[in-house]
Amino acid sequence: MKPGFHHIMTALLLAPLAALAASDAPKSAAKVTQELLNSIHVTPKLIFDPFPAYAQKYLPFAMAASMEVTSKGRLWTCWAGGQDGPNAYLLASYSDDQGKSWRDPVFVIDPQAHGLKMGTRLGSFWYDPKGRLWLFFHQSVGMFDGSCSNWYVRCDDPDAEQPVWTEPVSIGFGASLNKPIVRKNGEWILPVSLWERWHIDKPYADCYRELDAVRGANVFVSDDEGGHWRYRGGIIFKDSCFNEHTVVELQDGRLWMLSRGMKEALQSFSDDGGKTWQPQSTAFPHVNSKCIIRRLQSGAILLIRHGQDITKATPARQELTAFLSTDEGQTWSGKLLLDERTGVSYPDIAQAPNGHIYVHYDRDRYGAAEILFACFREDDVKAGNLVSADASLKNLVKSRLGMNRGRADAATSPGESK
Repeated sequence: MKPGFHHIMTALLLAPLAALAASDAPKSAAKVTQELLNSIHVTPKLIFDPFPAYAQKYLPFAMAASMEVTSKGRLWTCWAGGQDGPNAYLLASYSDDQGKSWRDPVFVIDPQAHGLKMGTRLGSFWYDPKGRLWLFFHQSVGMFDGSCSNWYVRCDDPDAEQPVWTEPVSIGFGASLNKPIVRKNGEWILPVSLWERWHIDKPYADCYRELDAVRGANVFVSDDEGGHWRYRGGIIFKDSCFNEHTVVELQDGRLWMLSRGMKEALQSFSDDGGKTWQPQSTAFPHVNSKCIIRRLQSGAILLIRHGQDITKATPARQELTAFLSTDEGQTWSGKLLLDERTGVSYPDIAQAPNGHIYVHYDRDRYGAAEILFACFREDDVKAGNLVSADASLKNLVKSRLGMNRGRADAATSPGESK
């Protein structure tokens, strides 16, 4: 990290800092203006009455984002609809019967519905120690404009009959695809991705040069339980792809980061709370897709990755598998195959107070357009198969037919009475 960088972060977070292309830059049909770049800072609006406008619109595509569970057992889910592209939007729903049936989407975040030339396709739910539910999400002009903006909304009573959400609050640049963690010292650490320049859409290819020093896997910190967030540090991984990083705090106080790479899962460690990070190393071979880690209530670390052999990468996004570590990630024991099929991806982890572990993911995004989840306990991972009476795999949230209503045919047309 360049000396003095932290002193200019406040300015970076408050302004788009766009450096527009010179006159000899490649021509593009898109007109890149400061007004367009500034639009990522327009406060988002949640659409709480998405039907009938989205009733058929959201069905043909689904890309998993996140799942969370409250202390009373309500399951919340969010996923991207429309496409994995500039016209995507984020949908949210919940279940009050352990995921046996789901409501139609209860709200949508879609900047284009409000006349903005932006999309929102990434988000992460998190249930904090105070019993509040957070949704982190991003806005970007095009697929990626070089900065995008990171936001949150919060629900202080996520089990209410009619949940009420705060107004969106800006965090800064980048996108948060995974949950924060709470350190032993009380700090909250939030993973924030700012992707490499080769991910930037061509019209914006020379914008936001000021952010190149932090173009990688970053962490933001809050020391007032989410009241304020600020940039702390990060690492620019070589051969990274979208980062999609998760972080856990090890027993010795170090932070361990796991991030997506082209041919492997990349890792780095920090012994100063995320300000600086050690040179990258390989955690294990892995297909170019997201894998995640999370510390469980027992103290063990859960890993969700593709492939049953942790020493090999699968040829495709297949064999979504759970592993456990009781020695701080040094070795992995047990393996529970969650879904053997190809086209399964983007896992997220949630754990209920009763020990239930939920792993949320998607399958066949443009075909079956399924959002699914597995429900199991640590004993199931240790045994390598389902030994818990209440464990289940391949549970459907939605498909291209609609939300799962809990009936034998799994899904029915949106808007049909429950």
